[in-house]
Amino acid sequence: MTIKVFKEVVKLLKEQNDAIDAAYAAGVDLVNFCDPVSSAASHMIGALYGIEGRETFDWWCYEKEWGTRKDMQMTDVDGTVLCETVEQLFDYLEAHAIDDYEIKDPLPIEERMKLFKQVFGG
Repeated sequence: MTIKVFKEVVKLLKEQNDAIDAAYAAGVDLVNFCDPVSSAASHMIGALYGIEGRETFDWWCYEKEWGTRKDMQMTDVDGTVLCETVEQLFDYLEAHAIDDYEIKDPLPIEERMKLFKQVFGG
């Protein structure tokens, strides 16, 4: 992926997130309608950069609020701050990409019920 494409993906995801937030502030909850698009983008990032890459991307977008939260930092072992900007995020993901991502099939209903009973009894 090029930095230009990466920045466009991030920009479009942020625009969608901002629209969801604005609709919610106006009393309309759109998150369930738009979540598949965000999930698709996360899967794409996972396929390109691996499990850790997807987790880092999702953290940067949704918890670090598109890189704007200065109270949240990711550092290396030497304490150097990483991924402050979208360009730094891209460089980090490119440098640490691994091919370990897969989408797991959902558990069959019987297995889900068994797990539910184990957790909640019954």
